Amino acid sequence: MEKVIETRLVKRHSQFPTVCIYCAKQIQPDSLHYVEEGITAHIHSLIARKYCEACYTRYGEQNLLHEKSK
Repeated sequence: MEKVIETRLVKRHSQFPTVCIYCAKQIQPDSLHYVEEGITAHIHSLIARKYCEACYTRYGEQNLLHEKSK
């Protein structure tokens, strides 16, 4: 049985280069991006999904979170 954790996206400034999990484009240091965060449970930063600002603007939070969970 899989444990489902409710999540939301939180706006952050990147400290290091990272990659958008949706479009695979690099997110430059000090750029805005969105990081997955658990609502009732903690998600470790190593497994939290990160999305660039362009994908967040284009698809929205709910579409991004539900698309990858299928």
